[in-house]
This record gives sequence, structure tokens and C-alpha cells, in this order.
Amino acid sequence: MRVADDRPRTGERAGTAGTTGPLALLGVLLLALNLRAAIAALAPLLPDVRADLHLGSGAAGLLTTLPVLCFGLLSPFAALLGRRVGVESALLAAMLAIVAGSVLRTAPGFWWMIAGTVVIGAGITVGNVLVPSAVKQDFPARQGTVTAFTTAALTGGAAVAAAVAAPLAHTGLGWRGALLLVGVPAAVAAVAWLPRVRRRHVVPVVAVRGASVLRSPVTWALAVFMGMQSLTYYALLAWLPTIVRDAGVSAAGAGWALGLFNLLGISTAVAAPALAARLRRQRGFGVLVAATWGAGLLGLLVAPSLYLLWATVTGLAQGAGIGLALALLVLRAGTPQRARDLSGTVQSVGYLVGSTGPLLVGVLRDRSGGWGLPLGALCVAAVAMAVAAVGAGRDRTV
Repeated sequence: MRVADDRPRTGERAGTAGTTGPLALLGVLLLALNLRAAIAALAPLLPDVRADLHLGSGAAGLLTTLPVLCFGLLSPFAALLGRRVGVESALLAAMLAIVAGSVLRTAPGFWWMIAGTVVIGAGITVGNVLVPSAVKQDFPARQGTVTAFTTAALTGGAAVAAAVAAPLAHTGLGWRGALLLVGVPAAVAAVAWLPRVRRRHVVPVVAVRGASVLRSPVTWALAVFMGMQSLTYYALLAWLPTIVRDAGVSAAGAGWALGLFNLLGISTAVAAPALAARLRRQRGFGVLVAATWGAGLLGLLVAPSLYLLWATVTGLAQGAGIGLALALLVLRAGTPQRARDLSGTVQSVGYLVGSTGPLLVGVLRDRSGGWGLPLGALCVAAVAMAVAAVGAGRDRTV
């Protein structure tokens, strides 16, 4: 393949590439800490929000679905923003959007809640897309390790926000005060990131002439892998408690299952990027993740009484799946600019597909009257994930 000098476009500014100091790392980690927290905090407060705003199930479901739809619909525009104004400035804008959205959610009325949720979703989308580019740019020799750290910050921020939201609300702050406080770390991240915006950067760019990320089969393999991972994750996140309750498990047992599913994913989400960076090819690793998903889904289908075991298996699989997907966005990209564009394309497809998971499973459950068909469909998604992993895990850059 021929390579050519690809001079920085508007917003791709000159300076020193590969800045790997502790302040750079702190800035990236603070960004990642806010990429799920404002969303995760809403779930435990949803009963209070519904009661206060007089919302039905559909409107409440819209509040939880909107951020994922933003991820899918706005990811290409997030990549464009990074191209136009620079990664550093775009990431600062992302944090400010999360702060603004958190403030909007405290205003009275359902539509302010919707507006705030959309603004938060847009800000998080920019962070989702451009943090891999920042990692590629600032930590070229430690991509896997830093991706593991950012994944840990992302999942840890979500876990902490979900854990403290309800207690904060019950201290007298109410759900609005709790949601506002959860947005404060984004303001801290914006202040910490501001010196990165002021500092001029040089990013040496080498690009493949005449090729775009859309024309690369690696891009579409990554998109399918992330799409199937997202679909199975969001579907099980929404329906796992109902699946085990229908099998005769108590509400407390269903809560334990969902807790295991979420908490155990943190460890593998952190470990997967570091492991992927040590491998020349990640095909076998990706197939193993998909096979683990399939084993857990089949277990829920044939032996639901062992629900804690299957919650453990699928929890480990979902963490490894998202960790591997985020790592591959960095590893498969030849330059920080390619990482930006690849991330925008793959996350757009992945999250759009993922947002259909809960609806798909619900429709199949209603049509069939049982969980065999929906769990079987998720097993098919796991097979598609494995096939995509073969292409996404090849030792080839976009």
C-alpha cells in the first residue's frame, strides 16, 4: 500500500506527539470517568423520577434509551467535530456538555429532562469516539495499558454513580440534586483538561492514499463485533432479572444476578485491553469472548436454576467484549486521525445495533410466549460476534 504525507487538517494542530506525562494520563482518566456516570446514576433514581414527573413506562424507557441512540446516531458527527476543531477542544466541549445536560435535568418538567439527557448523550458520544484517538496520540507506546486504565475509569465511574445516586437523593437533595452532583466530576475533568487544549501538539500523520475507513473490511468486522456485543449486553441488561424471575427465582435473587452481571464485567473490561495489546493477533481472544457469551446464554436457556453461574459467565463476557472492542479501535488504527474516524464509524454502527437489543428480545418474548426464541436469537448474535472477531482480530491496520 502506498503512503503519503497527510498534512494536518483544520483542527489537527502542531506540537509534540506522544506526550505521556502523568498530567496527560490524569486528564484522559478524568474524561473516561464521566463517560457513563451521568447515565448510570439515573437507573436507581428512575422510580422517583417517574413518580415526580408522572411518567409511564414508555416515557421512562425513553430516558434510558436516548443516550444509547445518541451514541449510535451522533458518533460520525463526533468524529467530524474532532477533525474540525481538534481532539483536545472537542473533548473539552464533551465535558462541558455533560455539565450543561446535568443542569438542564434539574429544571422542572419532562421536556427539560429529555433535553438534558440528549445533551449528556451527545457529550458522552464525543468522549466515546475521541478518547481512543487521544490515547493513540498521547500514549503510542502504552496503548493497551492506557486503554485498560480508561476502561477501568469508565466502568468504575458508572458503578460509583449508580451506587451513590439513591443515597444522595435520600439525604434531602432529591433526585434532581443527586443527578446534579453526579455531573460535578465532568466540570473537574474540564478544568483538568483545559491545559491540554492550550498546549500545541504535533501529530505526525501517515495515511493510506485513496482509502477511507468505510472501505476497509477491518472497519466492518469491528462494527459487527461491537454491534453484536452491544446488542447482547443491552438485551441482557434489560431482561436478565425478568428471565430469572420467570424461572421461579425471587426478586432478591434476580437482583443478585444483575449485580453479578455488572460488577464482574469490570475486571474483564480492565484486563481485556492490556491482554489484547500483548497479542499480535486478537482473533482467538475475540472468538473466546463470543464463545463465553454463547455458553452463558445457553445456560440460561437450558438450566436457569443455575442463574448465578450464568450471570457470572455473561458478566465476564460482557466486560471482556467491550474492553476488547475499545482496544481494537486503537490497535487497528494506523494513526490518531484514523483512530478518530474508525471510532466514529464503528461506534455509530455498534450502538445503533445495540439499542435494538432490548426491543428485539421483548418482541420475540411476546410473540413466542417463552424465552427459548429470544435467547436463541442472542446465541445467533454470539455466533456472528465470533465470525466478526476473526476479521477484526487480524494483524492489520486501517
